[in-house]
Amino acid sequence: MGSSTWCILLPLLLCSLANSGTTALEHRASLKSFDGLRAECSQYLPASGNAPEDCSDRCVGMVGYFWNDTIGRSSNSIARFYQPDPCDQDYINRTLTCMCDTVLPLPRRPGCQRATQTLQCYRDQFGQLINQVPLYVPYKKLQGFLTLGQCAQMLQIPGERFVQIMDEGYDKSADGQCLMRCFLIRSGLYSDCGGPDIKRFSLQCEGYGPEYEQSVANCYAELKKQQLDSCTLATRMLYECVQANEYSTNAITIAIPFVTVDFDFSSFWPTFPPIMVP
Repeated sequence: MGSSTWCILLPLLLCSLANSGTTALEHRASLKSFDGLRAECSQYLPASGNAPEDCSDRCVGMVGYFWNDTIGRSSNSIARFYQPDPCDQDYINRTLTCMCDTVLPLPRRPGCQRATQTLQCYRDQFGQLINQVPLYVPYKKLQGFLTLGQCAQMLQIPGERFVQIMDEGYDKSADGQCLMRCFLIRSGLYSDCGGPDIKRFSLQCEGYGPEYEQSVANCYAELKKQQLDSCTLATRMLYECVQANEYSTNAITIAIPFVTVDFDFSSFWPTFPPIMVP
């Protein structure tokens, strides 16, 4: 087999492996089952006899990134842990009614009772709990920043340039675009072969419904036609298909507040955890 043939087949083979469920690299993406969330919270919280009230459901919601403690309500992403009956056409209305009747009257803080009753409504009205399947958990701001910092290390971007890229925008330079591509891949949100993981973006950016997903898919398909390089394609996908999406209620967050102020990166830069690429 000639070398030219290998040049064609090797990328196809790599894409096939990347899309295989058994060999796909999740990089730094966090996948947790509902049972795993409960087990994790059992390690954080004090024994039931030593706590004033049971806050395990609130902990599960916070670790699973579907409980908003500020407003004392769950986000729509809680639904990914439940499987509705395909013949049931009224499960959403029943769940909302249950929450209006039993959750809203409860005190907002500390939120433990509200979280428990919310999960009860979903168990009783929404569908069957998917308790053992690991599902994507959106990353928090600090986790995103650490992932971005690791990518900067791998791409050998100095600390001062790193701050400059974040200040000017990732789409303004070649190294900024490649930094963004690395971040999206490491976060499990994107791959060169498969493009954006729209379901995960929907959870991360709180964009829900078929309109959001179809909008991202159509936008990315148009970008693919332009034969862009991999870094430009990934970055424009984020800016044009995700960030500017009219059906999303929340933009993706990467940086954390202290990077926008006068900060000495000379001491901070080497403190990132060791890079272990899967």
